[in-house]
Amino acid sequence: MNDPRILTIFSLVFALLGVYNVYTGLKRIREAEARGQKLAWYKQINLLTGCEFVLLALVFLLSTSIREKVLPSSLSGVVVPIYLGVLLITAVMAGLVIRQSFSNARRARMQTTKSSGTDDADGSRVDEMTPEQRAAYLERRRERRRNAAAARRRRAGKA
Repeated sequence: MNDPRILTIFSLVFALLGVYNVYTGLKRIREAEARGQKLAWYKQINLLTGCEFVLLALVFLLSTSIREKVLPSSLSGVVVPIYLGVLLITAVMAGLVIRQSFSNARRARMQTTKSSGTDDADGSRVDEMTPEQRAAYLERRRERRRNAAAARRRRAGKA
């Protein structure tokens, strides 16, 4: 892994992946704004991942330039702190990506559990029904449960 050609190829791959992810993230933000939703940039996982990949490519390039003495020795006093700063920022960005991916997964799970059970089959909310509609809905639900229980008994050979 000390070969500068391999690190340069990794840098190029990470840079291309980063640019693609940034492009995809910005496109998703524009689509959300077109739908009337406000999506913060730091909640867009593609954008965060793209920034992390670009920073990682920069870390690889700086590491290669320091190790192979590409830059003049008079600049090493400036390049090494820049390298360490970019490395630290990349680590923080990786933590943000991991945190946001967990947060997005948790939010998606909460939305699916919240939406299941509170909506009728046609999508109307049970809470917003009139008493007559609610009684009819509950009767349909009881009938479906009775039919399902009878079908289970038939399959089990008990009916």
